[in-house]
Amino acid sequence: MKVSECIDLFLSYIQDKSPNTLRSYKTDLNQFLEIVGDKEVENITKADIAKFRMILQAKKKKSSTIARKLACMNSFFEYLIDLELVRSSPITKSHRPKISQKIPSSLSHEEIKKILSSLKNLQEKVIILLPLATGLRSSEILGIKRTDIRVQREGKLYELSTIIQSGYKETDILFIKVIGKGNKEREVPLVGEPAKILIEYLKTHNFEKILPISYNMFWYKIVEIGKRTGIVLHPHKLRHTAATIALQSGAELRVIQELLGHSSPLTTARYAKVGQKQLIDATKNIVEKMLK
Repeated sequence: MKVSECIDLFLSYIQDKSPNTLRSYKTDLNQFLEIVGDKEVENITKADIAKFRMILQAKKKKSSTIARKLACMNSFFEYLIDLELVRSSPITKSHRPKISQKIPSSLSHEEIKKILSSLKNLQEKVIILLPLATGLRSSEILGIKRTDIRVQREGKLYELSTIIQSGYKETDILFIKVIGKGNKEREVPLVGEPAKILIEYLKTHNFEKILPISYNMFWYKIVEIGKRTGIVLHPHKLRHTAATIALQSGAELRVIQELLGHSSPLTTARYAKVGQKQLIDATKNIVEKMLK
């Protein structure tokens, strides 16, 4: 069976994945097809995988990007093994690049103030404050519908439309339902000024999705706001800043893990390098209690 035919089968098999995941898998697999050719899938060798990696490196792709693409290929070959189209995967540990655990960059307090003071309208405020206050991913934010937002007022839950009519109160808590990686659903709270601004924005923007713009436009708007203030800015930086602030404020890693929608606490632990002493102290306390 040809590689192209196997790709079509695999993409049909993973149709329940998120649109972003499907797009990413399709891009990676077609790139592999372009590099190694449409040969019989059982004739794919370790040398083909090495060639794939070498060309990605020649194109100056990051180690994390190469590792992600190879992980996609590995899932692809595991699927083909299940179908008994190949006997084993040609991907080995030696093909996978080592990924340096860089400390995610975050904004300083001064930079946050500078960015917030530069915002020109309610949409810009929502675009910046949502990821900054919640740590939500871009895809999660762009998937939020008005019906995904409920409001807790004085211990009772209300639909968003009820609160928009009566107006936001300082003690209100917005609960936003988002779909994260692996189609996992969670609720993220939003309070204070960001919640108030979101309500004000939704009063005048009656769309089904709160931000009916593309991923590229969302990224572009954030980058342009950064340029306006002379700060390198992108959605991930806002997310990283939210995690760093939460950690520095004393939040436990498991709380930050839930907020960010990380499936593994090891992913969340990267942010602990910003305040490594907190992580070390927490580890010591756990060990001491275990050995008591």
